[in-house]
Amino acid sequence: MTTAQKNMVQESELEIIRTYLDRLRLDLVVAARITKVHREWSRPLMPDPFSRLYLILEGEGRLVVGDQELYPRPGELVYLPADVPVSYETISDNVFRKHWLHFNALIGDRDIGEMLTLPYIVPSKAPEEAAALFEQVGAADRDPPGLATPLRLRSALTALFAHYLDSAPPGSVRLSERQTSESGIVQYIQDNLATLPSVEELAAVFGYDLPSFLRHFRTEFGLSPKQYIKRARIEWAQRELTATARPMEEIAAAVGMDQSYFSKVFRQVSSVTPSEYRKLYRPNN
Repeated sequence: MTTAQKNMVQESELEIIRTYLDRLRLDLVVAARITKVHREWSRPLMPDPFSRLYLILEGEGRLVVGDQELYPRPGELVYLPADVPVSYETISDNVFRKHWLHFNALIGDRDIGEMLTLPYIVPSKAPEEAAALFEQVGAADRDPPGLATPLRLRSALTALFAHYLDSAPPGSVRLSERQTSESGIVQYIQDNLATLPSVEELAAVFGYDLPSFLRHFRTEFGLSPKQYIKRARIEWAQRELTATARPMEEIAAAVGMDQSYFSKVFRQVSSVTPSEYRKLYRPNN
């Protein structure tokens, strides 16, 4: 595989990951706390129905996640996924002091761990910021119940999880093995925006009958194939409008539309016309 081909595969995988994260719902199970564990802190290897997130503030200890042995250090974020066996124990009198919380992370009705492979240990890009985000989750959880309390809590938890993802090394967030076949569908769509076949023909390309393909596609991407293709075309056009000075009719042709229909669809998706969009994001051009 050439470098260009590898880059295209990586971009299609990133597109799927972004699509999944756009559908991610986070719910707090146990509120954020700072705890200095006791010397006898330990548990045998077993799974939980929820995920955990730690920020190590000081100390040392041993974690086992599945078949991986981990020794997180101060300043590192630790992600322990749901439904994966986890054990932990102290290894000296210099025990962990850490922020921690338990949460659920669902994409549709499936845990994020079924869809994505996430790193268990991530050095926080800004440990003080991470600590403040943990505090914000705890503060939102302790707020008196009100109409907007669930929104504030989910917003704080999302900001914390976004910090974890932003801190993750490039390439460490991947599709799970069972999801990698989806990158072929996305790559095919991205490569053929101007000349995509009908949904029936697209299903046949990947060995599906139409009803099975429609069910599979909506389960994986949360959209029908037609909705996804429309969004992919407009997102590609948005990038071209902001990054290049290509004429509108040329961009429209590149996504398989005449200029009039392109403007109509673009406005449906973006709420502004292509010209207005370009002025917003390329004001000096």
